[in-house]
Amino acid sequence: MRKILICFVLAFGMSCFAKNIVDIPAPLYADSHYCGSCDPEIIWNPELKEWMIFYTGRRPALGQASACGTPIGVCTSKDMKHWKFQGYCTFDGEGGKPDSEHTFWAPGCIVKDGLIHMFVTTKEDATPPWGTGGCIVHYVAPLSDIVTGWKRVDVVVNEDRCLDASIIRLPSGMYRMYYVGGTEYMRNKKKMIRYAESSDLYSWKMKGEVQGDVNNFNLHSLPYQEAVYVFMYKNRFYMLTDPHVGLATYSSEDGITWKYHGQIMKAGTSERTLDWSQGRHPSVCVNGEDEAFIFYHVEPFREGKEAKLLEKHQRYTFLQMAQIVCSAEGIKVVR
Repeated sequence: MRKILICFVLAFGMSCFAKNIVDIPAPLYADSHYCGSCDPEIIWNPELKEWMIFYTGRRPALGQASACGTPIGVCTSKDMKHWKFQGYCTFDGEGGKPDSEHTFWAPGCIVKDGLIHMFVTTKEDATPPWGTGGCIVHYVAPLSDIVTGWKRVDVVVNEDRCLDASIIRLPSGMYRMYYVGGTEYMRNKKKMIRYAESSDLYSWKMKGEVQGDVNNFNLHSLPYQEAVYVFMYKNRFYMLTDPHVGLATYSSEDGITWKYHGQIMKAGTSERTLDWSQGRHPSVCVNGEDEAFIFYHVEPFREGKEAKLLEKHQRYTFLQMAQIVCSAEGIKVVR
């Protein structure tokens, strides 16, 4: 019964969408198999002339195994309004199903020279609850084959249990990867946000921790940070992280030293359909020179419970989208 209700609500939210892009449907998208879409990465495909969202395909029906054995799903849209499921990615010819022998999380993607580069958290197995170990692996695919065309390049970050890569092209032409460091780079039992740089996306130099407020837990008093995401808007850098109490926001002039601006998207700050819980694990699309949109996932039926205590329906996740306004004072959400 709950599943029928959720499908009805999703269809109703889509049908109420007006022509203007600011009238964003809520929810935006739900995975077609397990209703476990999360960790969205929004990116433009210049060859196919469409938007792509790559996401972690959680498996809510499997309880404690919902966050392991997860594939990377992909959906596409011409208008950022109506999204079509394209499939689950195969890596070197393996996978392509809603249940994976390995665990894939949180893809970070960027387009260069006719290829799409994915930097994805990879775990060697599907052992509950999170999979074993973890590293960030580089894959590439032609823009014309975003589902089955993925080929492994190399491990980029081999820190134990590192996760959540975010890739950005700098004004200088260099590339920078931000990520959540592994367990060997913890301070006071908290993982640090770190970064690496490359001139070609293939050879990377580890640079250590970002500076300023991000890793200063005494300053912002956040319990934890994951899902780091960095983007540029009008020549300024912005960072979002997920501390599980809304999204933490930062800005920077150089992308290395960061200033904290507080939190957005806490629970109860939206009345849109299935959007009343806190925003989680975001990415951002800067559309043209002025518009910026945030994509994120929600767990509207979770009710504040620990992951291990959740019932099946409380694990359902949906993708949402909202407009944001960025300035030197931080990020504001319009929804």
